[in-house]
Amino acid sequence: MHIKMDEEVKKRIRSKGNQLTVQLLEVQGCCAPTVQELVVSSFKPKKMQQYQEFIVEDISVYVQKPLLMNEKLTLQMKGFGLFKTISAKVE
Repeated sequence: MHIKMDEEVKKRIRSKGNQLTVQLLEVQGCCAPTVQELVVSSFKPKKMQQYQEFIVEDISVYVQKPLLMNEKLTLQMKGFGLFKTISAKVE
């Protein structure tokens, strides 16, 4: 898996402890289609057997194993001002 991130993302991750977790959140409803979304958080996962660790420079990125079939993970900043967060996209 190739992980792409710019310097602004790296700076944010380093300020939060040099680790980032990307996991798949799946919401199922009775009357609507299933929705899948990527959730990015700045902690090490508790159930490490469900994640693969990737080291990018000095940053640990933990990716949930169902996402490993994709070739590229792009991490980027979204939002503006105080509301900037890191978002993930798989390709």
